[in-house]
Amino acid sequence: MLTAIGCTQLHTAKGGRNSWTIPGVLRLGDVAEPDSLNPLLSTMDLSYDLSSLTFSYLIVADGHGKPTGDLATQVPSLENGGISRDGRTYVYHLHRGVLWHDGARLTSRDVAFTWRTIMDARNNVLHREGFQEVQRIDAPDDVTLVVHLRRRYPPFLTQFFTTLQEGAKPVLPEHLLAHLREINDAAYNALPVGSGPFRFASWDRGQRIVLVANERYFRGPPRLRRIEVRVVPDVNTLMTLMRTHEVDMPVSATPLMYVRFRDASGFRTMLTPWNSQSILALNNGRPTLRYLEVREAIAWAIDYDALIQKIWYGTARRAQDIVPPTAVGYLDEPPYRYDPGAATALLARFGWRPMADGVRSRKGQRLELVMVIAAGGTSEAVGVQLQSMLRRIGIGLTLKAYPYRGIYAFDGPIVRGNYDLALFANTLSYDPDNTARLACNQFAPKGENEVRYCDRTVDALEGAGLTTDESGKRAAIYRVIAKRVRATVPFVPLLMQQRITVANSDLSGYDPAPVAAPWWNAREWSI
Repeated sequence: MLTAIGCTQLHTAKGGRNSWTIPGVLRLGDVAEPDSLNPLLSTMDLSYDLSSLTFSYLIVADGHGKPTGDLATQVPSLENGGISRDGRTYVYHLHRGVLWHDGARLTSRDVAFTWRTIMDARNNVLHREGFQEVQRIDAPDDVTLVVHLRRRYPPFLTQFFTTLQEGAKPVLPEHLLAHLREINDAAYNALPVGSGPFRFASWDRGQRIVLVANERYFRGPPRLRRIEVRVVPDVNTLMTLMRTHEVDMPVSATPLMYVRFRDASGFRTMLTPWNSQSILALNNGRPTLRYLEVREAIAWAIDYDALIQKIWYGTARRAQDIVPPTAVGYLDEPPYRYDPGAATALLARFGWRPMADGVRSRKGQRLELVMVIAAGGTSEAVGVQLQSMLRRIGIGLTLKAYPYRGIYAFDGPIVRGNYDLALFANTLSYDPDNTARLACNQFAPKGENEVRYCDRTVDALEGAGLTTDESGKRAAIYRVIAKRVRATVPFVPLLMQQRITVANSDLSGYDPAPVAAPWWNAREWSI
């Protein structure tokens, strides 16, 4: 059963409408600018957020994290006949009368076309898990989609044109893109035509993105008539614009914003569940990080509670597992302990001796690491804290900052493996399958295994988890995987984030889902 974890805290201003509110216009702000407005080609959360406003998916998650139909009239299941008994055929029935923003009709052929586009190696698509399991797609009529898989693949429903996890992919228009050899450089990517409740009106690069209401949206016209997304240089500027009431809500609020605006008149703050885990990525391909004792020592050197209080201001909680609490097989285990004394003793036992400068070394190998961080965000503050914590056990850490767009880009240091340590957040896979993140044959950029972890036992267990649809059997398998991953420390789960909302108190109907593309009910927002 799918449940939402956590509680919601709400603070609203008293009285009537705020004087600075522009009726029908929601003004958003963000410190990043999209690398592309075509979410198939993007690696940025901002692009996924915008896709919730401008595109349609087969399935989305509601505010409680429960999958529900978007383009699909219902979620396929064994009970409703949408999934065959052998687990290899899925049938989707689409809503009738769905139109693209240019007035063309959206049909099942658009879904099939988008799948082919995703699987075309010429297109720079980072995430293909689930999509590569499709053998063929039939579109017997405009509103019926029959998907045939190569094998039984239980995570398919949560990955195929859904908003549930990283790499959220909506349906694209065949009539505008089918003539192109590849879509990487298409003019379409700068101002796409979608089918969602809002349509792109303009993109003034480095300044502003404007969306306007799609009056022909198949679920009915949205209550807002306009959404503006303002691009700002840094968090401090964004908070200033919020104080001067030039921005109603940040796209992604920070813990500091939550603290600063929690009791401010005219604002509403919320903490809601989110399947987002912040991790310290350890590049297992690096010479010194190939040693288990080094990875274990790093895990024990981190004061997790101090990070949660100092950097996240108490808005986060400790991570218990590598899958979200909503997943089958979730293991509610104690997280790594903070024990720098044990970490120091462990390194000494394996021959890592401190040199004159305090950095440990063994046979000429120094424990001198480089951590890549995103400039201007919480990564810098976390990096400074980790420098001090690791130095205490004899590990030197140098911080190397990259622009936000650059560090997570397709050709950036994380995807390409040019780092020792990195800090980033993953919206965890809705299904407990972690093949794309952990398998030996899924090193980035082919898959999402950005830590270059390879463990044959985990590989075999992940494979076994895909051979059955029985939740009890799958739960047992994924609990073993979790324990094995914990013991081998390919990365360090730091904490589970909660989604932070800081908004003009006049905004109503806002109900974010705990998944990758959270804005599932934007049609209902009003201000």
